[in-house]
Amino acid sequence: GGGGGGSQLKHNLLLHCIGTIVSPYTKRMGTPRQGALVPSGRGYIQLKIPAECVEGLESFSHAWVLFTFHANTDTPNAKPNNNGFMNLSKTKIRPPRGNGTKVGMLATRSPHRPNNIGLSLVKIVRVDKKMKQLHIAALDLVNGTPVYDIKPCVPWDL
Repeated sequence: GGGGGGSQLKHNLLLHCIGTIVSPYTKRMGTPRQGALVPSGRGYIQLKIPAECVEGLESFSHAWVLFTFHANTDTPNAKPNNNGFMNLSKTKIRPPRGNGTKVGMLATRSPHRPNNIGLSLVKIVRVDKKMKQLHIAALDLVNGTPVYDIKPCVPWDL
């Protein structure tokens, strides 16, 4: 939707952290780029919300985890200009498997993005309601990563 009368609307999003990743990967370097590359990698999400919120999630094999790249050390210089658009200092990058070809940053899985938001597919191992933990495998997330949402992966996602 759009705003009427030429008014400039600002669409900022306030997210509330619902949990934190507990992972064997303590540093950004050495963390798998994709969880499927290390299916034995295990950890859990320590929930800050009632455990009842994840009840039933164990009936799915995988879940999407929405998080922030909190360990980034060099984010793009993204500042709104007079029109409210982002001025990005690094709009094209060379992805690791791109044969040296530069592509737009949003055409990659780079953690360096305008909004620092990540999406990861993890395998659901079990829900521990007593400890408020969602145990996961095939993870590619750094210890301490803030989690903002969890959604079951359904067959029509793939």
